[in-house]
Amino acid sequence: MRINAGKYRNHNIEMTNLETTRETSDKVRQAIFNLIGQFFDGEVVLDLFAGSGAMGLEAISRGASKAYFNDINAKALEVVKKNIAKLRVDDQCELKNLDYKAYLESSNQKFDIIFLDPPYKMNNVDEILKLIKEKNLLAQKGIIAFEMETQTNPESQYYSILKDRSYGIKRVVIYEGEK
Repeated sequence: MRINAGKYRNHNIEMTNLETTRETSDKVRQAIFNLIGQFFDGEVVLDLFAGSGAMGLEAISRGASKAYFNDINAKALEVVKKNIAKLRVDDQCELKNLDYKAYLESSNQKFDIIFLDPPYKMNNVDEILKLIKEKNLLAQKGIIAFEMETQTNPESQYYSILKDRSYGIKRVVIYEGEK
């Protein structure tokens, strides 16, 4: 797996190779950044179900100032740590090893971009979005990039759908915060 664009373009990063973690392919990651914007200018991002940390690291490579990584799996976070060290971006990253609910409930950080790629079996799109809304974690003009199975209903009473695309069995829905 590699970083697709920006300062660290073509740098290889490690994958988790864990049965419980499903990595976002380079192709789908590139498609997500095509949907939300190619480059950033100091945004703060959250990679909530981090896995290898590819989404947050791609955002840093493209100009995000800070990335917060969370994963319930400690082994996955070890891979994130290695990838952060490989790119030498330790000062731009913060890691937590919490259940997603505990992370969202304990955070008071505002995020410009939130990347969500929960295990497909969770299938609780609106519950996750509700927590983000209740805790007021999304910046006013922020966006949420949510990866889910194609048959999952993406409708939410908390955020409006800005874009909705399918890539094989994967669906990427971009939600927008208040304008």
